[in-house]
Amino acid sequence: MKSNKIKILFSAIFGALFLSACEKQLDINRDPDRLTSEQVTEAGLLPSGIQYTATSFWNAGQYGNYYVHYLAGNANQAANIDSYNPYGFDNIWESAYLRAIPTLRDLISRAERNNLPHYAGIGKLLIALNLMQSTDIWGDIPYSEAFNPTVTLSPKYDSQEDIYYNTLKGLLDAAIADLSQPAPTIATSRVGTTDLVYKGDIAKWLRAAYTARGRYYLHLSKKNVANNALAVADIDRGFSDNTGASDLQLFYSTERNSPWYTALSVATPAARYARPSKYFVDLLNGNLSGVYPGLFDPRLPLLVDNGGAATYIGRPVGTQDNEQGANLANTDITVNTFYGKTTSAVPILTYTEGQFIKAEALFNTDKSAAYTAYLNGIRSSMQKFGVSTANIDLYVNNPLISKGFVALTLSDIMLQKYIALFLQLETWTDMRRYQYDTSIYRGLNKPFRNLLETQWIQRGNYPDNEPGRNPNVPKVANQAVKLWLFQ
Repeated sequence: MKSNKIKILFSAIFGALFLSACEKQLDINRDPDRLTSEQVTEAGLLPSGIQYTATSFWNAGQYGNYYVHYLAGNANQAANIDSYNPYGFDNIWESAYLRAIPTLRDLISRAERNNLPHYAGIGKLLIALNLMQSTDIWGDIPYSEAFNPTVTLSPKYDSQEDIYYNTLKGLLDAAIADLSQPAPTIATSRVGTTDLVYKGDIAKWLRAAYTARGRYYLHLSKKNVANNALAVADIDRGFSDNTGASDLQLFYSTERNSPWYTALSVATPAARYARPSKYFVDLLNGNLSGVYPGLFDPRLPLLVDNGGAATYIGRPVGTQDNEQGANLANTDITVNTFYGKTTSAVPILTYTEGQFIKAEALFNTDKSAAYTAYLNGIRSSMQKFGVSTANIDLYVNNPLISKGFVALTLSDIMLQKYIALFLQLETWTDMRRYQYDTSIYRGLNKPFRNLLETQWIQRGNYPDNEPGRNPNVPKVANQAVKLWLFQ
């Protein structure tokens, strides 16, 4: 009897173990190759957050660069987005809202729970940069009620004013506070090799955060001129390496190619969807009427490729191949250009931009200091792009450039910033802050074919599929409606 009871008990235990094992084997809702929430770490989340942010910035520029006349539509994109055909920046919405920001919020949550302020500070800085770019494209965007599907699947859209005065300010201030904290005593708790930008150099992340807040204050300078002084103070605590080596940027590799390489360089010339614009090329080759006449910019052959031709010709914006000499264009983004290589970086924030922020912010109060920052911006841009010291001196010492601080104009600063920030969508924010003023952006014209007729483009459309997911999407008449920031 006792023997039978032991057998029955053994069978029951064995059966329970067997069933438990079977349940684990048959659990179709569990991916055995995917990390559990407990296995995810801050060090593991950081590289994804950085990569998604770089992708978001490249996605914004991929087509948004038409709006600032860095690029003109070509092949199947001829006279399309560059003619202001409605465009929703769907790619950046996906990379920012579905990937970058959720990953970075997870990083921050874990870092704060585990008392790792440097990870939290990096996360807050990158979210702020993603949100600043997003609100500068669309205006009102979801944030305060977003990323919490258990509460609502239809978050409200926060006003751009609220995003700027509350959300962005809070994130940037908190990022600086976190990155100012001492390093953890335990080595494994420090930011390390999974940091794809600075390899754990927190001092560089802190300088990036100050530069980002300098950009933020400059954006608000027309709302309150006192923000100019705040911008200068932050830039002075920001990037200090004039070679650009410490810029906030993500370099790619021969295994993971640069997106400009995969988008344009590898395409056949006839199939490239974009080519450098006539405005940009003429500005640098001295052919833009009344602007740097006869002055050849040594950055031009480093930024665009003309296949060895005697001259550089860009494509007019908003044209078909048979219009306005579009068929004469001979410049492209290729593997021979600064951004077209397999390993080229996607810049997010640079020392050069910081110097032009400082120059603009000081222009009305200290022109001598503004002039110094203006020249620093030009020289650092040329160094970053690989111009020789002799050619830098030859260009900068030309009287059209080194004109003295008394003769310095706001147009001088903004045109040189325009050149230096080639292929970066931050320039679109600059142009809209000045409402495409042609006394500043001299020689700039609307697209040849303009679907907004006599108006300049002011905003991106909301993504095409967003209204079907969220009934709170703002209704906007067209892309000529100004954002709050530019009113």
